[in-house]
Amino acid sequence: MRDGQCCKSFPKQFKDDTEENVNGYPIYRRRATEPVQVGKYSIDNRWVVPYPWLLKKFNAHINVEVCVSVKSVKYIYKYVYKGHDAASVKIQKEGALDHDEILSFVEGRYVSAPEAMWRLNEFNCRINPTL
Repeated sequence: MRDGQCCKSFPKQFKDDTEENVNGYPIYRRRATEPVQVGKYSIDNRWVVPYPWLLKKFNAHINVEVCVSVKSVKYIYKYVYKGHDAASVKIQKEGALDHDEILSFVEGRYVSAPEAMWRLNEFNCRINPTL
C-alpha cells in the first residue's frame, strides 16, 4: 500500500476472457460477482488472487505470470545467460602487500550451469551481430 492505494494494481477489472496485453503478460478472466462484506471491507472477485494454492503451499507472496511474447522470453534468457559473477575476500595484516592477480581471478571465478554446458560443448557463448 502506498498513500492508501494498492501498489499491485488491485482491484483488477472484470474480464470475460483471458487476454494478452501488449507486453505479452496475461490479463486473467475475472467473473463479475456480488460483493461480500469481510469486516469493514467490501470484497468481490476483482480482489481475488488467481493462484491461492501456491500462496498457501509456500506461505509467501508469489506472483505467477505466463509470459508468451518474444520480449518476455528475451528478458528471461538475458539473466540466465548473463555470465559469471565473482566475489573474493582476503583478510591480511595491515600494511602487508601480497596480491596475486591471477590467483584471485582463478579462485573467485564462478561459472553457472548453462555457461558450463555451453563451454563443454564448445558452443559460441557470445554472438556479435554484423551491421
